[in-house]
Amino acid sequence: MKKQKIYSTLMIILIILSFASNIFAEENQTNEENSSTNSVKTLSLEEQKNQVQEQLAEANDQLTYVQDELSSKLINIQNLEEKISNYQKQLSDVNAKYDSLQKQVKEAEEKLQTIQSAYNKKDRLLKARLVEIYKHGSNNYLDVLLGSKDIIEFISNYFMIESITKYDMQSLENLKAQKQSIEKITKELNENKANMKITKSNAEKQSVILANTKTILENEKASLDDSEQRILSQIDSYKKQQEEINTLIQNSIVSSNYELRYSGGIMIWPTLSSSYITSQFGSRLHPIQGIIKNHNGIDIGGATGNPIYAAKDGIIIYYGWMSGYGNTVMIDHGTNNEGVKIVSLYGHGSEFIEGLSVGSSVTQGQEIMKIGSTGNSTGPHVHFEVRENGVPVDPKKYLTASENDNNAIVMEVN
Repeated sequence: MKKQKIYSTLMIILIILSFASNIFAEENQTNEENSSTNSVKTLSLEEQKNQVQEQLAEANDQLTYVQDELSSKLINIQNLEEKISNYQKQLSDVNAKYDSLQKQVKEAEEKLQTIQSAYNKKDRLLKARLVEIYKHGSNNYLDVLLGSKDIIEFISNYFMIESITKYDMQSLENLKAQKQSIEKITKELNENKANMKITKSNAEKQSVILANTKTILENEKASLDDSEQRILSQIDSYKKQQEEINTLIQNSIVSSNYELRYSGGIMIWPTLSSSYITSQFGSRLHPIQGIIKNHNGIDIGGATGNPIYAAKDGIIIYYGWMSGYGNTVMIDHGTNNEGVKIVSLYGHGSEFIEGLSVGSSVTQGQEIMKIGSTGNSTGPHVHFEVRENGVPVDPKKYLTASENDNNAIVMEVN
């Protein structure tokens, strides 16, 4: 209990520090930056303080369930659900392997049957010819040659006999090759059948483990009190929201059929240069334990209304509300030489830019949205993602080294 109270208090302190840092950064922007971004509304110090108080109140509401309420049972349920998810994936992989082996066995059996049938037919014909040759010997061919009426017929018969001999030799070679092919396919078929038995056994074991873990999970859920049930419901809601977000992102990427080529090179910092990273890519803490274990992008702090820029030229493939991401923009930057589609995502915007929509072409540095705190957010910032063929990668891979140095991570919040 004490550890959870300490954790909650630390989280609130970090958020306060984050917002204070945002205010300090905004108040100390250079004149040059202010002149280049005169479209951004300048807030007075009093207005910014009020804004921080509102954001802190919202953050405190979101952190309520952490204070003395996240029991060991709830933590255990999150671990069990993660195990079940892994078991289901493993079972799916095993079943997919079994189906693949089953298909290979069926194809091999059909191929073996076809080759075996052709082999048997040729084998019978060749054996019949060999029997005839054995009966009559080479005299049969000699009689044909000596029975020629003239030299032209003699030459013709000679080439005919030579062709028959070559055909017989070729038939023998073909039969030998077919026999070797039959032996190889038979060996592979037997190996696949053996692997199928092992794979099926593994699938059955995995199914038992999965069923037992689900039973343990249900028993654990049944033992929760009303307060824990409410928290679990909130956790499930967040998880469902994350699944919906990922599905929506993947569908947007898959449905983007623009013939674009990724030009390569770097991406620019997606907002004012005075901003900094408040949460990095990868594993991170979250106000609700067990909800998000991997952060698919980086969070960059900034005041509400600050510009969000397109990090690279491209075409907008999503421009609207996205569940926990709030106001979101996705840009397709095209496919590189390795066939990898590069897409960037910007979340939590306060407002969109008039004139832009899905299908709009944007250039690097063009304003596409304004920083906000929409969706699941404890303060104004832009959530910035880069995906390769739909898979999130660390956006810093695409940013310049100088930007990574100048905009160093200073704290972990929201």
